[in-house]
Amino acid sequence: MKDIVLKYVLQNSVKYNGKPNPNAVIGKILQENQDLRKDIPNLQKEVAKTIKEISSWSLEKQENELKNFKFKKIIKKEKKFSLNNPKNIVMRFAPNPNGPPSIGHCRQAVWNWFFVKKHKGKFILRFDDTDPKIKPPLKQAYKLYKKDLAWLGIKPHKTVIQSSRFNTYYKYAEELVKKNHAYVCTCKPEQFRKLIHQKQACPCRNLKDQEKRYKKLFTKYKEGEAVLRIKTDLEHPNPAVRDWPALRIVDKPKHPLKKAKVWPLLNFASAIDDHLLKVTHILRGIDLQASRDRQQYIYKYFKWTYPETIYTGKLIFFGMKSTSEIKKLIDQKKITGWDDIRLGTIMSLRKRGFKPEAITKFLLELGINRNEVKVSVEKLNSYNKDLIDKGTNRYFAVFNSKKIKIEKSPNIKVKAPLHPDFPKKDSRLINTKDEFYIQDDLVRGKMYRFMHLFNFKDKKFVSKNYDANLNATLIHWLPIDKNLVNVEVVLPDNSKIKGLAENNIKKLKLNETIQFERNFFCTLIKKDKNKYLFYYLHK
Repeated sequence: MKDIVLKYVLQNSVKYNGKPNPNAVIGKILQENQDLRKDIPNLQKEVAKTIKEISSWSLEKQENELKNFKFKKIIKKEKKFSLNNPKNIVMRFAPNPNGPPSIGHCRQAVWNWFFVKKHKGKFILRFDDTDPKIKPPLKQAYKLYKKDLAWLGIKPHKTVIQSSRFNTYYKYAEELVKKNHAYVCTCKPEQFRKLIHQKQACPCRNLKDQEKRYKKLFTKYKEGEAVLRIKTDLEHPNPAVRDWPALRIVDKPKHPLKKAKVWPLLNFASAIDDHLLKVTHILRGIDLQASRDRQQYIYKYFKWTYPETIYTGKLIFFGMKSTSEIKKLIDQKKITGWDDIRLGTIMSLRKRGFKPEAITKFLLELGINRNEVKVSVEKLNSYNKDLIDKGTNRYFAVFNSKKIKIEKSPNIKVKAPLHPDFPKKDSRLINTKDEFYIQDDLVRGKMYRFMHLFNFKDKKFVSKNYDANLNATLIHWLPIDKNLVNVEVVLPDNSKIKGLAENNIKKLKLNETIQFERNFFCTLIKKDKNKYLFYYLHK
């Protein structure tokens, strides 16, 4: 047990800069050795004991000790999510373009794309943009959705905009009126609600001049005076399903693409389109269960077959704002725009340096079921780190810097690797003398080692070569040099920290992601002679 515990404690500690997570360690151990499940209490004690023991080791010593262990490649079993009758599937992602997509919006898009790719079907991007009043569309959001989906690797076979299909909806609405399956209701909303909750028909339901009343929706009636309702079972257990509204009048629509008086509501337009576009499977939030109950009446009246429906629980990201909240903050000029670093929009995550593969993998591994899922951004960070860690170059930077002088320090031209795991890959040269910038507080009597450089104690040079027996605490540094670069890093809360970085960062390209060693990953956004600006990505 001791060997396997030490192995995974070291692995986790090195991965997270000397802060091992005992639960993560135990999970890895049990993946390799199922028999230890029989002795969980002792395993927990051994893990706690080992973490305490290695906490006094320097990170460099931990890294060297870790090289003595070999790891079995653990292949994760793919979670099985199946569809009934997946042959010739057609699925649709149907956002309201009232703002660009957030990571929460994209869960449905990623899963639709997953099924379509798996079964060689068709993916339809359909903009459900027929709300010109409460959540009116944002003109630029149509393009932003397409751009963000393309970045995630999602390529729609067809794009449909509902606001361009009004004549189709009117045609089917008129047919339902003629077949006596829909009627124009002119009751006051409070009056209708009272009757419907009592399972009683409103006076308009059985009037015989419905076709004339329907035409008046487009000519005589004003907003709030009339709606077209679909006839349903008045005994239905859900009052929201009883004679639900299909068309309404909006006198002053706030829509960037469409000017009209009579507007289809979501459930009506969606039901018609799902049939006409030959959608076979619908992925839908569990909060929209009533949509199926409403729409099935239309399918029954036209003798259509309703698509298979899969329900998903709500995905809640702690700390992320809704589209309407973001709009308000933009209007109040409290944030810079839809790509503000504090947001969870795809635009913001891309700007910070997240990889699209990290987002799609994260969303797929969350699975789909009816349970509510609550996650933090840290979970997404871990997926992204796994992807970028090996390919991201390292550089030195110090923040809140302090000057120190090391007595008897030799002048050294050090070759620091661009990546600790690939020392032969490439390196950068740093010239040193006896004066340095650091950001750590030094403790008297304690041994320290400047990364890639030398050991010192009480600001006095001790030795150059790494020696595990010295048990030196590893810290990073910068030489005091006129060629150092001023850097500024914008943090996730939009606050900024200032620091100094090695001259080698001048070789970076815009939007390149790096790691400031022992600090964090970040992405270069702007560079000029006076300052290099980065966005914080994650630890």
